[in-house]
Amino acid sequence: MMNLKTQNSIAAILLCLAAASPVGALELQQQNFSDDQIFSAVVNHFKKPLLHRFNPAAAERQPLLVLGPALKFGKKIKSASFTHLTQQELVEQQQAVFLLVTKAYPDPDRKELYVEYDIPSNASYGVLKVYPEKGELVTQSFDSYRSSSGARATYGKLYTGVACKDNTEMAWRWNYYIRNRPSGRCPDTMFTEFTE
Repeated sequence: MMNLKTQNSIAAILLCLAAASPVGALELQQQNFSDDQIFSAVVNHFKKPLLHRFNPAAAERQPLLVLGPALKFGKKIKSASFTHLTQQELVEQQQAVFLLVTKAYPDPDRKELYVEYDIPSNASYGVLKVYPEKGELVTQSFDSYRSSSGARATYGKLYTGVACKDNTEMAWRWNYYIRNRPSGRCPDTMFTEFTE
């Protein structure tokens, strides 16, 4: 039976080993990549549509990344390339331009990572392939689709039953959808257009 001093020493060693290993690292082609490196590569692939603003007077900001419920993360990813929001934060802020990652999984040989994405603001979704090349992560479209009804469905899943707030990005987006003049005023009290 170990004494308390030995148990504390082993616990301290294990804690140091855990701290030394990269948190959230994914091995691809026998190289480790952090969550920030992986999702920065994904966000940079879609940077142009993620910088669009429905409100012409809106300030510049980093692209927004939202991870779907199938991806479990204990902590938010800190990054210089994007802002990681939870779905709840996204809806509270009523953001309309974001990258939603619904699934991410490596191939059986761990050579490539497949990332299922949805960008409803430009009606695109699909699968992006991420893999290392000369020590850097590169991205390549694997499957890519456009669907305005799919975009409405994504917004509908997020905003059904949510009260619209004036001067939010979603208020501007809603006016755009119903071909109303550009405005940040909510066309109605609750979001309904996206679910029809």
